[in-house]
Amino acid sequence: MLKWLSAGLMPRGGALTLPGIQVLIPPGALVSSVRFRLERLQAVPTSPPQNEVFFIQTLPEREVVGIYRFSSGTTSFLKPIEVELQVNPPYRPSSRIIKSVVYTWDGQGYVSTQVPSTRERLVITRLNMGLGAGAGGYPAGLVLVVLRAPEENLWRECQARGGRWTGSSCEKR
Repeated sequence: MLKWLSAGLMPRGGALTLPGIQVLIPPGALVSSVRFRLERLQAVPTSPPQNEVFFIQTLPEREVVGIYRFSSGTTSFLKPIEVELQVNPPYRPSSRIIKSVVYTWDGQGYVSTQVPSTRERLVITRLNMGLGAGAGGYPAGLVLVVLRAPEENLWRECQARGGRWTGSSCEKR
């Protein structure tokens, strides 16, 4: 399986694709040629810090759909880039409520996005990259973590940590 992809993209745009993720750079988003790297990771990197992602990573029965890093020599774009992620397998109704979450590094911390289990894909648009998340000598990057877990496990783990489960996040008391 291909684990990383590197490409130089011109101002006319282009795309980088790995199984589970596609990054589209629209025409006019770049002023000059820029090198990009897209990679699939085995674990959430320690830089940037992973504290917000740690909660769901420790759950029993959680599923890691994909962990990706998109790195670049540029920190911002003239037009938004699109990152399309596969977040769920094809929908099959069941009695268990599965919560799918995408964690995106924004340069200062992870932002979580809940995704209904009925949606197979999520598209995120960005005008900039998070500093400190790059790899391979690139200063900027996005780290994207796609995780799924049964809601009852999220609720139990949240309570065990002294938090209150809101249905979408664990709030500390």
